[in-house]
Amino acid sequence: MSHNSHRNHHQHSISDLKRLASGRWREILTAAGLPAELLADRRGKPCPKCGGRDRFASLPDFDTRGSLICRHCHNASSNPRSGDGLASLQWWLGCSMAEAIVWLRSFLGLGVGKHIPVQAIKPTMAPPPKPVQSESDRLRIELMADVCRRNLTGPGIAHLAKQLGVHPQSLRQLQVGWCASLCATTWPMRDGIGNIIGVRTREPVTAAKGSMSGGNGGLFYDPDRIANIESGARIWIAEGPTDTAALLTLGLDAVGIPSAKSGGDQLLELGRRILPSEIVIVADGDDSGIESARKLRSELVIVAGVRIILPPVGIKDAREWINRGASRVDLENEAGAAEVFKFDCTDGGAA
Repeated sequence: MSHNSHRNHHQHSISDLKRLASGRWREILTAAGLPAELLADRRGKPCPKCGGRDRFASLPDFDTRGSLICRHCHNASSNPRSGDGLASLQWWLGCSMAEAIVWLRSFLGLGVGKHIPVQAIKPTMAPPPKPVQSESDRLRIELMADVCRRNLTGPGIAHLAKQLGVHPQSLRQLQVGWCASLCATTWPMRDGIGNIIGVRTREPVTAAKGSMSGGNGGLFYDPDRIANIESGARIWIAEGPTDTAALLTLGLDAVGIPSAKSGGDQLLELGRRILPSEIVIVADGDDSGIESARKLRSELVIVAGVRIILPPVGIKDAREWINRGASRVDLENEAGAAEVFKFDCTDGGAA
């Protein structure tokens, strides 16, 4: 073997490999077995590995860096984390970084032996998607929400606000209502563009939760406030409608998720629509709340930088925190001191 051949096989750094691969990542990852149609544009598509419906996408620098993301199995918190083409290869091929480097060297003609394209990996079976809500069902749910809203008059709103420790205006913003047949308050749930797609019910004494039939899970927010939000505003995320009402009471631009493990898809849709400068997740103070906040952070980091704040020890959630005297300044100071988690396309992955 000549000296030059030996150099080609053994002395190319990772930086050299990335430089040689720049502009060829579409060709490279297609050769690795990734379906070409999934790389055609940046719209969300089914993940070819975990099977999620619209979790997978290429990032803006895909052709030069090979950056891909799946909000479930290849993101800022996964291993390997999303960032560049080598990470994409490692994730897709299910191999170590060293094996991904050997594969890429071979593809680029720098390794020993002939490069052999890899067969596509079959995606795992995903759970069957929920039935798509019909327009007639959505309109029926919207009408029910409006009827219930009209049922809750001024004295009723004042009574509920006092019971929850929030301002009555925050309940009006969320269009809270009353369902006499269920003896429960009603809280409209919306998709990312503001349509009412479901209604959460909450028994006022026991706080037992339910939902009206025919509806889907969604977000709790004031569509008018979000539609007129200042450019580059900070968005605050809480778990549940009453925590959202508490944040609105402080004058914060708040959006609520229906539970600790849902709402990510609608939040992503909403985030892409309003493009906030930053997202602050006010997590519940237990292990489940913290874990869920970190997962949500990984999903939302492709929209904006994300911070997580927690109530003081011994306090369950945002509403209790605020009921105990926390002010807007207190929460903003906590957010300012929290680490910001953001996707850094210049150095691969999240920082």
